[in-house]
Amino acid sequence: MAAPSAGSWSTFQHKELMAADRGRRMLGVCGMHPHHQETLKKNRVVLAKQLLLSELLEHLLEKDIITLEMRELIQAKVGSFSQNVELLNLLPKRGPQAFDAFCEALHS
Repeated sequence: MAAPSAGSWSTFQHKELMAADRGRRMLGVCGMHPHHQETLKKNRVVLAKQLLLSELLEHLLEKDIITLEMRELIQAKVGSFSQNVELLNLLPKRGPQAFDAFCEALHS
């Protein structure tokens, strides 16, 4: 196969950049920033051991980070560690504001 010409290569690069940008915009709309996901991952064990869920869940519910159904799913788990793990599993999927709302809830 022949190497792409300069014109087709720049078109290819442009399409790749557009796809990457579209992915970043989609992430901003529906997912948590990767840096925030990594922070949660690095602190996962400590958080799973130490979170006190009752007020935290209410704060996240108030901020529309979790739904009533999610709160029930979390509370249905046996033991605080399992409940905390369930919350930590849900948070990265709850949008770009989830991390800040979670941090705010921890401080209050």
